[in-house]
Amino acid sequence: MVGIKNNRRAQYTRQQLKAALIALLSTQPLAHVTVTAICQQANVNRGTFYMHYDNPTALFHAIEQDLVAQVAPLIQPDVSVMTWLPQVLDVIRQAHTATTIILQNIDASPILQTILKPLRQQTLLAYAQRFNESDPQVLNYYFDYYFSGAIHVITRWLSQGAKESPAVIAQIISNVSA
Repeated sequence: MVGIKNNRRAQYTRQQLKAALIALLSTQPLAHVTVTAICQQANVNRGTFYMHYDNPTALFHAIEQDLVAQVAPLIQPDVSVMTWLPQVLDVIRQAHTATTIILQNIDASPILQTILKPLRQQTLLAYAQRFNESDPQVLNYYFDYYFSGAIHVITRWLSQGAKESPAVIAQIISNVSA
């Protein structure tokens, strides 16, 4: 139906724009991507781009939000990581190009940081008990060390074609946290 914000044509156009941005980000950083380049890649005009997004950063955030919408419901911080991490890794594997780009910029992603907050809090409590540590700064160092390692394992897994199953990668990450 024409005029309805979420009609099929609008959804298709947004998907084309997202795919175009992901393709461009595989060869250049977001700061160098222009609206013109996205439009050329997606085969749409600038006016169409601006009907949906304000700029390439807004488009990137839409891609992040799509991924977060898939991953957030799977994360269960109050249960064992092996319960939910294989499912999260399966989503990540299916969207590996976008995920790799997002993971490379994880510190700048307010959306992903929002998802990580409850996981961080649970992990910090566990580390406080495990290491008999009460200094929040020291606990944050522990978390950063563990989390950076987990991110590196995931990005390496993706860059090598994600040949191992999500369960195998989840077990590796879980083993290190134990």
